[in-house]
Amino acid sequence: MLNEGVLVVGGGVAGMQAAIDIAASGKEVVLIDKDKNLGGHVKEYGALFPDLTEGASLVEQKVRIIKNNPKIKVLVGTEVNKLQQVEGALKASFINTGNPQEQIFSAAVISTGFDNFDGKKYGEYGYGRFPGVITGIDFEHQEEAILKRPVKTAVFIKCVGSRDRSKGMPYCSKICCMYTAKQALELKKAQPNAQVYVFYMDIRSNFKNGEEFVRGVMENQHVKYIRGRVGKVIPTNGRLLIRAEDTLMGVPIELEADLVVLATAMVPSQATQSLVTQVGGKLDNNGFILPIPMAESENPMSLTKGVFYAGACGFPCDVKDAMNQGSAAAAGVLSYLQSNRGAAK
Repeated sequence: MLNEGVLVVGGGVAGMQAAIDIAASGKEVVLIDKDKNLGGHVKEYGALFPDLTEGASLVEQKVRIIKNNPKIKVLVGTEVNKLQQVEGALKASFINTGNPQEQIFSAAVISTGFDNFDGKKYGEYGYGRFPGVITGIDFEHQEEAILKRPVKTAVFIKCVGSRDRSKGMPYCSKICCMYTAKQALELKKAQPNAQVYVFYMDIRSNFKNGEEFVRGVMENQHVKYIRGRVGKVIPTNGRLLIRAEDTLMGVPIELEADLVVLATAMVPSQATQSLVTQVGGKLDNNGFILPIPMAESENPMSLTKGVFYAGACGFPCDVKDAMNQGSAAAAGVLSYLQSNRGAAK
Protein backbone atom coordinates (compact mmCIF):
# COMPACT_ATOMS: atom_id res chain seq x y z
CA MET A 1 0.00 0.00 0.00
CA LEU A 2 1.45 3.36 -1.06
CA ASN A 3 1.94 6.01 1.57
CA GLU A 4 3.66 9.38 1.66
CA GLY A 5 6.59 8.00 3.63
CA VAL A 6 10.11 8.67 2.37
CA LEU A 7 13.09 6.39 2.93
CA VAL A 8 16.54 7.86 3.56
CA VAL A 9 19.34 5.27 3.43
CA GLY A 10 22.43 6.50 5.27
CA GLY A 11 22.58 8.62 8.40
CA GLY A 12 25.64 10.73 7.70
CA VAL A 13 25.38 14.51 7.40
CA ALA A 14 23.87 14.31 3.90
CA GLY A 15 21.19 11.82 4.93
CA MET A 16 20.41 13.65 8.16
CA GLN A 17 19.99 16.94 6.30
CA ALA A 18 17.73 15.30 3.71
CA ALA A 19 15.57 13.77 6.46
CA ILE A 20 15.32 17.07 8.35
CA ASP A 21 14.26 19.02 5.24
CA ILE A 22 11.72 16.42 4.09
CA ALA A 23 10.17 16.11 7.55
CA ALA A 24 9.94 19.91 7.82
CA SER A 25 7.35 19.75 5.03
CA GLY A 26 5.21 17.38 7.11
CA LYS A 27 6.19 14.15 5.36
CA GLU A 28 6.95 10.98 7.28
CA VAL A 29 10.58 9.91 7.01
CA VAL A 30 12.33 6.67 7.91
CA LEU A 31 16.06 7.26 8.32
CA ILE A 32 18.11 4.06 8.25
CA ASP A 33 21.79 3.64 9.05
CA LYS A 34 23.86 0.49 9.39
CA ASP A 35 25.91 1.94 12.26
CA LYS A 36 24.72 2.12 15.85
CA ASN A 37 24.77 5.92 15.82
CA LEU A 38 23.95 8.61 13.30
CA GLY A 39 26.64 10.90 11.94
CA GLY A 40 28.69 8.73 9.59
CA HIS A 41 32.36 9.62 9.36
CA VAL A 42 31.83 13.19 10.54
CA LYS A 43 30.97 12.17 14.11
CA GLU A 44 34.55 10.92 14.44
CA TYR A 45 36.21 14.03 12.99
CA GLY A 46 37.87 16.77 14.97
CA ALA A 47 37.81 20.31 13.57
CA LEU A 48 36.36 20.79 10.10
CA PHE A 49 37.96 23.15 7.58
CA PRO A 50 37.91 26.04 7.07
CA ASP A 51 36.08 27.40 10.16
CA LEU A 52 37.31 24.58 12.47
CA THR A 53 33.84 23.65 13.74
CA GLU A 54 33.98 20.35 15.64
CA GLY A 55 32.57 17.45 13.65
CA ALA A 56 30.99 15.87 16.71
CA SER A 57 29.26 19.15 17.61
CA LEU A 58 27.76 19.46 14.15
CA VAL A 59 26.44 15.90 14.30
CA GLU A 60 25.00 16.41 17.79
CA GLN A 61 23.12 19.47 16.54
CA LYS A 62 21.56 17.51 13.66
CA VAL A 63 20.73 14.54 15.90
CA ARG A 64 18.88 16.81 18.33
CA ILE A 65 16.74 18.20 15.51
CA ILE A 66 15.94 14.69 14.31
CA LYS A 67 15.05 13.39 17.78
CA ASN A 68 12.72 16.33 18.35
CA ASN A 69 10.82 15.77 15.12
CA PRO A 70 8.12 13.07 15.46
CA LYS A 71 7.92 12.83 11.67
CA ILE A 72 11.35 11.15 11.55
CA LYS A 73 11.71 7.52 12.55
CA VAL A 74 15.32 6.43 13.02
CA LEU A 75 16.47 2.85 12.59
CA VAL A 76 20.15 2.40 13.44
CA GLY A 77 22.07 -0.85 13.28
CA THR A 78 19.92 -1.56 10.26
CA GLU A 79 20.93 -2.38 6.70
CA VAL A 80 18.77 -2.11 3.60
CA ASN A 81 19.49 -5.22 1.54
CA LYS A 82 16.91 -4.70 -1.21
CA LEU A 83 15.26 -1.70 -2.79
CA GLN A 84 12.87 -2.24 -5.68
CA GLN A 85 10.57 -0.20 -7.89
CA VAL A 86 7.08 -1.69 -7.47
CA GLU A 87 4.01 -0.21 -9.19
CA GLY A 88 5.07 3.40 -8.88
CA ALA A 89 6.40 2.92 -5.35
CA LEU A 90 9.53 1.62 -3.67
CA LYS A 91 9.67 -1.55 -1.62
CA ALA A 92 12.54 -1.73 0.84
CA SER A 93 13.68 -4.86 2.63
CA PHE A 94 15.88 -4.40 5.66
CA ILE A 95 17.01 -6.16 8.80
CA ASN A 96 16.46 -4.40 12.13
CA THR A 97 17.62 -6.04 15.40
CA GLY A 98 17.78 -9.37 13.62
CA ASN A 99 14.26 -9.15 12.25
CA PRO A 100 13.71 -8.89 8.48
CA GLN A 101 11.17 -6.23 7.55
CA GLU A 102 9.58 -4.79 4.42
CA GLN A 103 8.00 -1.40 3.89
CA ILE A 104 6.58 0.56 0.98
CA PHE A 105 7.76 4.12 0.39
CA SER A 106 6.76 6.79 -2.07
CA ALA A 107 10.32 8.06 -2.63
CA ALA A 108 13.85 7.52 -1.39
CA VAL A 109 17.20 9.24 -0.89
CA ILE A 110 20.38 7.19 -1.09
CA SER A 111 23.16 8.74 1.00
CA THR A 112 25.41 5.77 1.62
CA GLY A 113 28.58 7.83 1.91
CA PHE A 114 32.08 6.59 1.20
CA ASP A 115 34.78 4.23 2.35
CA ASN A 116 38.40 5.13 3.02
CA PHE A 117 41.17 4.03 0.67
CA ASP A 118 43.32 1.27 2.17
CA GLY A 119 46.73 2.82 2.86
CA LYS A 120 48.29 -0.66 2.90
CA LYS A 121 48.09 -0.69 -0.90
CA TYR A 122 51.10 1.62 -0.83
CA GLY A 123 53.54 -0.87 0.64
CA GLU A 124 56.41 1.57 0.16
CA TYR A 125 54.96 3.75 2.92
CA GLY A 126 54.69 0.97 5.50
CA TYR A 127 51.18 1.69 6.73
CA GLY A 128 50.13 -1.08 9.12
CA ARG A 129 53.75 -2.19 9.51
CA PHE A 130 55.78 0.80 10.71
CA PRO A 131 54.91 2.55 13.98
CA GLY A 132 54.32 6.23 13.33
CA VAL A 133 52.76 5.81 9.88
CA ILE A 134 49.05 6.64 10.01
CA THR A 135 46.33 7.86 7.65
CA GLY A 136 44.53 11.18 7.79
CA ILE A 137 41.46 9.35 9.09
CA ASP A 138 43.57 7.81 11.86
CA PHE A 139 44.73 11.32 12.71
CA GLU A 140 41.09 12.39 13.17
CA HIS A 141 40.26 9.36 15.31
CA GLN A 142 43.39 9.68 17.47
CA GLU A 143 43.77 13.45 17.37
CA GLU A 144 43.93 14.13 21.09
CA ALA A 145 46.65 11.53 21.68
CA ILE A 146 48.62 12.55 18.58
CA LEU A 147 48.69 16.23 19.49
CA LYS A 148 49.93 15.43 23.01
CA ARG A 149 52.72 13.13 21.82
CA PRO A 150 56.08 14.90 21.35
CA VAL A 151 56.81 15.28 17.64
CA LYS A 152 60.05 16.75 16.32
CA THR A 153 59.26 16.23 12.64
CA ALA A 154 56.04 15.27 10.87
CA VAL A 155 55.55 14.51 7.19
CA PHE A 156 52.19 14.61 5.42
CA ILE A 157 51.95 12.76 2.10
CA LYS A 158 49.10 13.78 -0.16
CA CYS A 159 47.29 11.94 -2.98
CA VAL A 160 47.56 8.46 -1.45
CA GLY A 161 44.98 6.66 -3.56
CA SER A 162 44.05 9.75 -5.56
CA ARG A 163 45.20 10.64 -9.07
CA ASP A 164 47.07 7.36 -9.33
CA ARG A 165 46.06 5.14 -12.24
CA SER A 166 48.42 2.42 -11.08
CA LYS A 167 46.13 1.90 -8.07
CA GLY A 168 42.95 2.26 -10.14
CA MET A 169 42.09 5.66 -8.65
CA PRO A 170 42.57 8.28 -11.41
CA TYR A 171 40.27 10.90 -9.87
CA CYS A 172 41.08 13.69 -7.42
CA SER A 173 39.49 13.05 -4.02
CA LYS A 174 38.93 16.80 -3.67
CA ILE A 175 39.11 17.24 0.12
CA CYS A 176 42.58 15.84 0.86
CA CYS A 177 44.44 19.13 0.29
CA MET A 178 42.22 20.90 2.77
CA TYR A 179 42.12 18.29 5.52
CA THR A 180 45.90 17.91 5.28
CA ALA A 181 46.34 21.67 5.74
CA LYS A 182 43.92 21.59 8.66
CA GLN A 183 45.79 18.72 10.36
CA ALA A 184 49.16 20.39 9.81
CA LEU A 185 47.72 23.54 11.39
CA GLU A 186 46.44 21.64 14.42
CA LEU A 187 49.79 19.91 14.91
CA LYS A 188 51.74 23.16 14.71
CA LYS A 189 49.39 24.89 17.14
CA ALA A 190 49.79 22.03 19.63
CA GLN A 191 53.55 21.76 19.10
CA PRO A 192 54.94 25.03 17.69
CA ASN A 193 58.53 23.75 17.61
CA ALA A 194 57.71 20.74 15.42
CA GLN A 195 59.01 20.75 11.86
CA VAL A 196 56.09 19.95 9.56
CA TYR A 197 56.39 19.08 5.86
CA VAL A 198 53.69 18.48 3.27
CA PHE A 199 54.58 16.62 0.07
CA TYR A 200 52.08 17.41 -2.68
CA MET A 201 51.44 17.01 -6.41
CA ASP A 202 49.21 20.08 -6.72
CA ILE A 203 47.33 22.19 -4.20
CA ARG A 204 43.60 22.21 -4.87
CA SER A 205 41.85 24.53 -2.46
CA ASN A 206 38.69 25.26 -4.46
CA PHE A 207 36.57 26.07 -1.42
CA LYS A 208 35.46 29.44 -0.10
CA ASN A 209 38.48 30.89 1.72
CA GLY A 210 40.36 27.70 0.89
CA GLU A 211 43.31 29.43 -0.75
CA GLU A 212 43.63 31.82 2.18
CA PHE A 213 43.44 28.92 4.65
CA VAL A 214 46.27 26.96 2.99
CA ARG A 215 48.38 30.08 2.53
CA GLY A 216 47.93 30.91 6.22
CA VAL A 217 49.17 27.45 7.19
CA MET A 218 52.30 27.99 5.10
CA GLU A 219 53.03 31.56 6.15
CA ASN A 220 51.74 31.81 9.71
CA GLN A 221 52.47 28.28 10.93
CA HIS A 222 55.63 27.84 8.82
CA VAL A 223 54.54 24.48 7.40
CA LYS A 224 56.88 23.70 4.51
CA TYR A 225 55.17 22.49 1.31
CA ILE A 226 57.36 20.49 -1.07
CA ARG A 227 56.15 19.61 -4.55
CA GLY A 228 57.00 15.96 -5.14
CA ARG A 229 55.94 12.42 -4.32
CA VAL A 230 57.56 10.44 -1.54
CA GLY A 231 59.20 7.34 -2.94
CA LYS A 232 59.77 5.35 0.23
CA VAL A 233 59.45 5.39 4.01
CA ILE A 234 62.07 3.33 5.88
CA PRO A 235 62.26 2.68 9.64
CA THR A 236 65.66 3.89 10.86
CA ASN A 237 66.98 4.16 14.44
CA GLY A 238 63.52 4.38 15.93
CA ARG A 239 62.42 7.05 13.45
CA LEU A 240 61.17 7.10 9.85
CA LEU A 241 63.49 7.95 6.96
CA ILE A 242 61.68 9.72 4.13
CA ARG A 243 63.09 9.49 0.63
CA ALA A 244 61.54 11.87 -1.86
CA GLU A 245 62.26 14.38 -4.60
CA ASP A 246 61.61 18.10 -4.76
CA THR A 247 60.36 18.26 -8.36
CA LEU A 248 60.48 22.07 -8.46
CA MET A 249 64.15 22.17 -7.49
CA GLY A 250 64.98 18.87 -9.18
CA VAL A 251 66.86 17.52 -6.16
CA PRO A 252 66.44 14.38 -4.02
CA ILE A 253 65.45 14.80 -0.38
CA GLU A 254 66.04 12.67 2.69
CA LEU A 255 64.74 13.57 6.12
CA GLU A 256 63.82 11.76 9.31
CA ALA A 257 60.38 12.02 10.90
CA ASP A 258 58.55 10.82 13.98
CA LEU A 259 55.14 10.90 12.32
CA VAL A 260 54.00 10.22 8.73
CA VAL A 261 50.40 10.97 7.78
CA LEU A 262 48.97 9.57 4.54
CA ALA A 263 46.18 11.66 2.99
CA THR A 264 44.09 8.74 1.77
CA ALA A 265 41.29 9.14 -0.72
CA MET A 266 37.54 8.67 -0.56
CA VAL A 267 36.39 5.58 -2.44
CA PRO A 268 32.84 4.41 -3.26
CA SER A 269 30.97 2.71 -0.44
CA GLN A 270 30.32 -0.99 -0.93
CA ALA A 271 26.67 -0.43 -0.03
CA THR A 272 26.12 2.00 -2.89
CA GLN A 273 26.50 -0.28 -5.90
CA SER A 274 23.89 -2.82 -4.83
CA LEU A 275 21.16 -0.29 -4.05
CA VAL A 276 21.77 1.82 -7.13
CA THR A 277 21.64 -1.09 -9.56
CA GLN A 278 18.52 -2.50 -7.90
CA VAL A 279 16.54 0.66 -8.67
CA GLY A 280 17.87 0.94 -12.21
CA GLY A 281 20.44 3.64 -11.55
CA LYS A 282 23.95 3.80 -12.97
CA LEU A 283 27.49 4.16 -11.64
CA ASP A 284 30.39 5.96 -13.28
CA ASN A 285 33.70 4.32 -14.15
CA ASN A 286 34.99 4.89 -10.63
CA GLY A 287 31.95 3.37 -8.90
CA PHE A 288 30.28 6.60 -7.82
CA ILE A 289 26.63 7.36 -8.60
CA LEU A 290 25.94 8.67 -12.09
CA PRO A 291 23.01 11.11 -11.98
CA ILE A 292 20.36 11.48 -14.64
CA PRO A 293 21.55 14.04 -17.23
CA MET A 294 20.31 17.54 -16.45
CA ALA A 295 18.41 17.60 -19.74
CA GLU A 296 16.26 14.74 -18.45
CA SER A 297 15.71 15.91 -14.87
CA GLU A 298 14.92 19.15 -13.06
CA ASN A 299 16.89 18.06 -9.98
CA PRO A 300 20.67 17.50 -10.09
CA MET A 301 20.45 14.80 -7.40
CA SER A 302 18.02 12.62 -9.36
CA LEU A 303 19.09 9.00 -9.77
CA THR A 304 15.96 7.42 -11.23
CA LYS A 305 12.20 7.81 -10.84
CA GLY A 306 11.44 8.69 -7.22
CA VAL A 307 15.02 8.02 -6.09
CA PHE A 308 17.55 10.74 -5.32
CA TYR A 309 21.06 10.73 -3.85
CA ALA A 310 23.20 12.99 -1.71
CA GLY A 311 26.74 13.19 -0.40
CA ALA A 312 29.96 11.37 -1.17
CA CYS A 313 28.22 8.34 -2.67
CA GLY A 314 27.98 10.58 -5.75
CA PHE A 315 31.56 11.87 -5.65
CA PRO A 316 34.06 13.04 -3.01
CA CYS A 317 32.79 16.17 -1.28
CA ASP A 318 33.28 18.10 1.92
CA VAL A 319 30.82 18.31 4.79
CA LYS A 320 29.18 21.53 3.65
CA ASP A 321 28.64 20.21 0.13
CA ALA A 322 27.22 16.96 1.53
CA MET A 323 24.63 18.85 3.56
CA ASN A 324 23.77 21.09 0.60
CA GLN A 325 23.24 18.00 -1.51
CA GLY A 326 21.02 16.56 1.21
CA SER A 327 18.84 19.67 0.97
CA ALA A 328 18.83 19.46 -2.84
CA ALA A 329 17.78 15.80 -2.71
CA ALA A 330 15.01 16.69 -0.26
CA ALA A 331 13.77 19.37 -2.66
CA GLY A 332 13.74 16.76 -5.42
CA VAL A 333 11.72 14.36 -3.29
CA LEU A 334 9.12 17.01 -2.41
CA SER A 335 8.79 18.13 -6.02
CA TYR A 336 8.40 14.53 -7.15
CA LEU A 337 5.69 13.81 -4.55
CA GLN A 338 3.86 17.00 -5.48
CA SER A 339 3.89 16.15 -9.19
CA ASN A 340 2.70 12.61 -8.47
CA ARG A 341 -0.16 13.92 -6.36
CA GLY A 342 -1.17 16.29 -9.14
CA ALA A 343 -1.04 13.50 -11.72
CA ALA A 344 -3.24 11.28 -9.54
CA LYS A 345 -6.04 13.84 -9.37
